[in-house]
Amino acid sequence: MKKNICVIEDEQDIRESVKEFFEENEYTVFDYSSAEDFYQNQLSEDFCGVYLLDWTLPGDSGIDVVKKIRTQDKISPIFILSAKSSREEVLEGLTAGADDYLTKTFSFDELAARVDNAAAKFELLLQKSQLEDFRLLPEANAFIKNGKTVNLTSREFTIFNYLVQKTGEPVTRDLLIECFSNEEKMTNRNIDVHVFSLRKKLKEVSMHIETVWGKGYKLI
Repeated sequence: MKKNICVIEDEQDIRESVKEFFEENEYTVFDYSSAEDFYQNQLSEDFCGVYLLDWTLPGDSGIDVVKKIRTQDKISPIFILSAKSSREEVLEGLTAGADDYLTKTFSFDELAARVDNAAAKFELLLQKSQLEDFRLLPEANAFIKNGKTVNLTSREFTIFNYLVQKTGEPVTRDLLIECFSNEEKMTNRNIDVHVFSLRKKLKEVSMHIETVWGKGYKLI
């Protein structure tokens, strides 16, 4: 899974500092200065990652944003950053649906550690939920996901079967070629063509093959 983080913070210097820090740590950062800005540009999108937001925003508060996110996304990690630090305020944020709460005296090292841990757990949860309703049908070169049968060619199934065994791990083209007999004379180009076709079929059941540059492919 790509590391994504959505930052909602009205103070420009804080927002830009957080954005720069996480970009340096290989996150893709989506940043917004208000709840309204977020609603118009991000809320309806299929975002997959961590939310990091301020409590005090112009218009809707961070608490309002948390509640709105939770109406359509029950599992993405949400962090509240706030100058508010009383026990009652922390409990209000967590009760609204946030997973963690940091006061604005936080250090970037602490923030990064918490976000990285949450992102790693989130990725494992996604992988587990993705494979819960899943069954391979080797005899038919097919699989069932969420009650839907997806038919593959024999070569597509061979590639897919190996990627399933290595879910979440990069797999090189050379390893995929080794899944075939020498008589089939598979090449890197052959692998790429079959992966391209697989991607279109997997999209029907919300499964994805990610390109890992310099390494190969990863099922996520």
